[in-house]
Amino acid sequence: MLEGGRRFVEMSTPALPTLLDLAAHRLLSSEPSAPPALQEFTDDLFPPLLTAAFAMGHKEALKALVQAWPFPFLRLGSLIVQWPNEDSLQAVLDGLEDSHVHKACPRRSLLRVLDLTLAFEQLQGKGAFEALAKFPFWLPSTVKAEMPEDMARPKPVEDMKKPQGAWQPVELHVDLFLRGPFKLDAFLCDLLAKVERSCGSLRLCCRKLHIEEMPFDGLVGILKTLDLDSIQELEVFDWFQALSEQSLFATQLGRIRNLRSLKLAYYQWAFPPEGEQSSNHFLSHLSQLQHLQKLHLSCSYLSGNLHQVLSCLQTPLYALEIRSCTLLDTDITFLSQSLHATCLKKLDLSGNNLSYMVPGPLEALLRAVARTLQHLDLNHCWLKDAHLHAILPTLCCCVHLRSLGLSDNPFSRASLLGLLERTAVLTELKQVLYPIPVECCAYLHGLSWGPVDKGKLSQTQVELQALLQAMQRADMQWRPPPPSSLPGTLAQPE
Repeated sequence: MLEGGRRFVEMSTPALPTLLDLAAHRLLSSEPSAPPALQEFTDDLFPPLLTAAFAMGHKEALKALVQAWPFPFLRLGSLIVQWPNEDSLQAVLDGLEDSHVHKACPRRSLLRVLDLTLAFEQLQGKGAFEALAKFPFWLPSTVKAEMPEDMARPKPVEDMKKPQGAWQPVELHVDLFLRGPFKLDAFLCDLLAKVERSCGSLRLCCRKLHIEEMPFDGLVGILKTLDLDSIQELEVFDWFQALSEQSLFATQLGRIRNLRSLKLAYYQWAFPPEGEQSSNHFLSHLSQLQHLQKLHLSCSYLSGNLHQVLSCLQTPLYALEIRSCTLLDTDITFLSQSLHATCLKKLDLSGNNLSYMVPGPLEALLRAVARTLQHLDLNHCWLKDAHLHAILPTLCCCVHLRSLGLSDNPFSRASLLGLLERTAVLTELKQVLYPIPVECCAYLHGLSWGPVDKGKLSQTQVELQALLQAMQRADMQWRPPPPSSLPGTLAQPE
């Protein structure tokens, strides 16, 4: 396909092979061990040849094709899902490593970006499970931070008509899932070694990086290999316990200058007076993230200190998720008065006890976000019927609301029907995750507990559906939480 006047090649597998595909397969079958004579082929023959080489596991052909690739971009995600062969992918990387020093090939590669990332849609394809099992570090990009479209596309390759001797690095795009107890995957280990040996001719670019229970020393080594400017989404679970490790990671965090989305879970915040030095050091580096648009904090003790985290951010957030962080009314009040409130498109306060903030701070916050808010999650917030009735007028002012999560709040059946009636005027609201009514189960510490009366729940669902039809809102989906689920967040539509 053409993108911005340049050839952009994304490898895929058509339902039925074309004559060109059959010819490419036959050509490689006739030369099972030797690479084809690529200097005799036109550019349009390269994609079907590469597909055939992947299908057949023809390693020499794969190396040769990469070394003479006539386009600046190449995406391989769909081929890896279709044929998850580690040797084939290794051959591609071998060809990539040799492309700058390979003298035998009469054609010079124009490849500048080799994209191994896997789109969410490709997870539905046959072979996705096997591919992820063979490459456990490979992270499907299922979440996209709010960002301009031009930032989401591969970087354009400028000045493709430079002199043939001009040196240009090749970007290798792969999203990484790093989980401990950590034993470096052999393929990933070889990939990192290739990047280090390349002396800058290969740049390892990772748009999304997930870190979970990983020894700090191993993480630092990988971060040194990555092009930190390429990271746009960072997720860190089970934060490093040692203050020295937190300090070193904070320094690395400040260097990820293009970060759009940051997710921190189980981080041990140490606010003054006990942890003034460590906290200030981390916050000073957090303040350097001038492109941050989405911040997720969960399972941390922020009680009364949210202002210290948010006030260090110089640009407004579009998405803020603060889950199970024992927030106080002062935290909610600060948020409602902050520069972020009038820009938020998504707000998630699930897992915080908001029951004593109604009336008062919670209503003020909903008024502040009403003009921009599209997704709101208040799951497991200890809200009861009286709280729901109090916030309903303000909630109905959120005219752009698209999804609403209220799971695990002890509401009655009558309150749910009233909620539907009042919110039916919100024409953009399409999805509501509602709690199991108190008539259908018991609640303990704000959570639904014990057996669910399925008959009563089914009757409630029938009544809600009938009311949706009566209100002419068949386009709105109301659903209870799935069985045996923990408090969760409503899945957002793209």
